[in-house]
Amino acid sequence: MSGSDLPLEVNLPLDMELVRLVTSFTENGALALGLGGSEALKLTLAAEEVYAYLARLAEPGTSFTLRLHGGGYCVRAEFRCPWKRMELRYFNLTTEFDPNDESSLDQLGLVLAARAVDRLFLQEYDGSRLSLNLVKEKTYPPPAPTATPTPPPLASWRLVEAGPDQLKELAHLLAAAYPRQQYPSAFLVPGKLVDMVAGGEYHAALATGERGQLGGAFLWRTAGGATVRSYGPYLFGQPAGSPMAAQLVEACLARVGKSDALNLLCRYPTAELPPDYFEYLGELDYGWPDGSHTPWPHYYRQLREDPGMSAWCHPDLEPFLRQAYDRLFLPRDIHLTAYEGEHRDEYSVLAAHMDHSQGHVTLTPMVDGRDVPANLDLHVQLMLREQTPNIYVALDLGRTWHAHLMPVLLERGFEPRLLLPCAGKADELIFQYRGKAI
Repeated sequence: MSGSDLPLEVNLPLDMELVRLVTSFTENGALALGLGGSEALKLTLAAEEVYAYLARLAEPGTSFTLRLHGGGYCVRAEFRCPWKRMELRYFNLTTEFDPNDESSLDQLGLVLAARAVDRLFLQEYDGSRLSLNLVKEKTYPPPAPTATPTPPPLASWRLVEAGPDQLKELAHLLAAAYPRQQYPSAFLVPGKLVDMVAGGEYHAALATGERGQLGGAFLWRTAGGATVRSYGPYLFGQPAGSPMAAQLVEACLARVGKSDALNLLCRYPTAELPPDYFEYLGELDYGWPDGSHTPWPHYYRQLREDPGMSAWCHPDLEPFLRQAYDRLFLPRDIHLTAYEGEHRDEYSVLAAHMDHSQGHVTLTPMVDGRDVPANLDLHVQLMLREQTPNIYVALDLGRTWHAHLMPVLLERGFEPRLLLPCAGKADELIFQYRGKAI
């Protein structure tokens, strides 16, 4: 089932008597959407714990909706229900459970749910309501240790739709041809890459020779929203300056140009990226285990006229933001805001998008709270202990409370580095950790 198909859905009241209905729906739905038995059971455990927790707290008759979305390589469980009394802080990666603390026993289920899935996030729907999303990915065998020969330079080629065998060949060629900061680690797993494209969320244009030799590829992801994310172009055995790179990019543009997207963002560019097609956004530093650093440039292309939008910013970051908008000629209304003593919940939640083999993590604030400084410290400490050299935080400038966190990041050794147009509810501002071990 492709990611574009309608989700499976069940609607029912929150009632402990119905928990078996939720588990049966989740397990059978996850299997139908492509998860293996062990992965389906883990997603079922997560759904059971979330439902049971809410059922213990909710008033009788409170409605609950669970949707299962198939993505080819994963299944996303979306929970639409009231969150006001839910302790979302237990979804933090750094949460530690003390079995001797009886007051925390009621929250154990949420800790188990967070550990059972690969990632989680909150998503807006119906304007301003929020849903909790838990994602479980399929388990794939590691790449076979077989050397794939590099294709010879191609005198001629044609652009083709990506097939499973060609995508597997691409996965094997990438690791040998490009450094790891130029592609997501998922692209190195052949079966996963095939499912990512088959699921409809990812797309690929390939250039092949007369005998089917794979000379190059350009990939992109359409996950909704105003921005399409692209990867590459990747050329294999082709001479420097080959027009193949531009033709692959043009194939992508021909497809995404028919969509509603405003921008094409390239966070994983290669040296073959044709410069005349993209604008330079800026760069991050990509740190290696030996302490050295490599520039990590980012580019984008505007697909249609930018309609303009508002951006929330703390006064401390106004000069940086204005300079970035002026350089990129983006029409933005900057609204200054700061925390001024208004009520905040006690606990915060940070979502962590990790790529262990690539050595980087991006933290995204999900829930505001007075403990943001301490929570951020715990996440940084954990990443440093795990020897993750690249720690980033992404703030959405369309969310006022994200702007309130800017001074906290500056105080803790984070530096604003990169502006990504229309990458969230509005633009995203990426901070990079520059501090030392806390």
